[in-house]
Amino acid sequence: MRYLEVALPEAVPCQAMVSVSKRSFKRAVDRNRIKRLMRESWRLQKQPVLHALEAQQKQAAVVFIFVGKEMPTFEEMQKSMVTVVEQLTNAPS
Repeated sequence: MRYLEVALPEAVPCQAMVSVSKRSFKRAVDRNRIKRLMRESWRLQKQPVLHALEAQQKQAAVVFIFVGKEMPTFEEMQKSMVTVVEQLTNAPS
Protein backbone atom coordinates (compact mmCIF):
# COMPACT_ATOMS: atom_id res chain seq x y z
CA MET A 1 0.00 0.00 0.00
CA ARG A 2 1.15 3.48 -0.82
CA TYR A 3 -0.60 6.77 -0.16
CA LEU A 4 -0.16 10.45 -0.80
CA GLU A 5 -1.85 13.35 0.93
CA VAL A 6 -2.91 15.41 -2.07
CA ALA A 7 -5.71 17.71 -3.13
CA LEU A 8 -8.19 15.54 -5.02
CA PRO A 9 -10.41 16.81 -7.84
CA GLU A 10 -13.50 15.52 -6.00
CA ALA A 11 -14.77 16.58 -2.57
CA VAL A 12 -14.03 13.20 -0.97
CA PRO A 13 -11.56 12.33 1.80
CA CYS A 14 -9.98 9.39 -0.03
CA GLN A 15 -9.64 7.80 -3.45
CA ALA A 16 -8.40 4.23 -3.81
CA MET A 17 -6.86 2.18 -6.61
CA VAL A 18 -5.98 -1.52 -6.74
CA SER A 19 -3.25 -3.23 -8.74
CA VAL A 20 -2.23 -6.83 -9.41
CA SER A 21 0.89 -7.76 -11.37
CA LYS A 22 0.45 -9.52 -14.69
CA ARG A 23 3.82 -11.15 -14.09
CA SER A 24 2.50 -13.05 -11.06
CA PHE A 25 -0.98 -13.83 -12.40
CA LYS A 26 -1.05 -14.42 -16.15
CA ARG A 27 -4.80 -15.01 -16.41
CA ALA A 28 -7.02 -11.93 -16.32
CA VAL A 29 -9.66 -13.93 -14.46
CA ASP A 30 -7.28 -14.42 -11.52
CA ARG A 31 -6.17 -10.77 -11.50
CA ASN A 32 -9.77 -9.59 -11.58
CA ARG A 33 -10.75 -11.88 -8.71
CA ILE A 34 -7.92 -10.54 -6.55
CA LYS A 35 -8.89 -6.97 -7.39
CA ARG A 36 -12.52 -7.69 -6.44
CA LEU A 37 -11.34 -9.15 -3.13
CA MET A 38 -9.19 -6.10 -2.46
CA ARG A 39 -11.97 -3.65 -3.29
CA GLU A 40 -14.50 -5.49 -1.12
CA SER A 41 -12.07 -5.68 1.80
CA TRP A 42 -11.38 -1.96 1.47
CA ARG A 43 -15.10 -1.17 1.29
CA LEU A 44 -15.71 -3.04 4.55
CA GLN A 45 -12.72 -1.55 6.40
CA LYS A 46 -12.40 2.04 5.12
CA GLN A 47 -14.57 3.92 7.67
CA PRO A 48 -11.80 4.58 10.25
CA VAL A 49 -9.55 6.01 7.53
CA LEU A 50 -12.29 8.25 6.16
CA HIS A 51 -13.16 9.54 9.64
CA ALA A 52 -9.49 10.23 10.43
CA LEU A 53 -9.00 12.14 7.17
CA GLU A 54 -12.20 14.14 7.65
CA ALA A 55 -11.21 15.04 11.22
CA GLN A 56 -7.86 16.33 9.96
CA GLN A 57 -9.49 17.95 6.91
CA LYS A 58 -7.14 16.15 4.54
CA GLN A 59 -7.49 14.19 1.33
CA ALA A 60 -5.47 11.14 0.31
CA ALA A 61 -4.92 8.96 -2.73
CA VAL A 62 -4.30 5.31 -1.82
CA VAL A 63 -2.90 2.52 -4.02
CA PHE A 64 -3.23 -1.11 -2.95
CA ILE A 65 -0.66 -3.30 -4.70
CA PHE A 66 -0.99 -7.07 -4.41
CA VAL A 67 2.46 -8.66 -4.23
CA GLY A 68 1.62 -12.27 -3.33
CA LYS A 69 2.26 -15.26 -5.57
CA GLU A 70 -0.81 -17.31 -4.64
CA MET A 71 -4.55 -16.67 -4.87
CA PRO A 72 -5.66 -15.30 -1.47
CA THR A 73 -8.86 -16.18 0.35
CA PHE A 74 -11.27 -13.49 1.46
CA GLU A 75 -10.25 -14.04 5.09
CA GLU A 76 -6.56 -13.53 4.26
CA MET A 77 -7.40 -10.38 2.33
CA GLN A 78 -9.47 -9.09 5.26
CA LYS A 79 -6.56 -9.63 7.69
CA SER A 80 -4.20 -7.77 5.38
CA MET A 81 -6.65 -4.93 4.89
CA VAL A 82 -7.12 -4.53 8.67
CA THR A 83 -3.35 -4.16 8.98
CA VAL A 84 -3.24 -1.59 6.18
CA VAL A 85 -6.12 0.41 7.64
CA GLU A 86 -4.35 0.53 11.00
CA GLN A 87 -1.22 1.83 9.26
CA LEU A 88 -3.23 4.51 7.46
CA THR A 89 -5.07 5.70 10.56
CA ASN A 90 -1.84 5.80 12.60
CA ALA A 91 0.20 7.48 9.86
CA PRO A 92 2.10 10.57 10.97
CA SER A 93 0.35 13.80 10.03
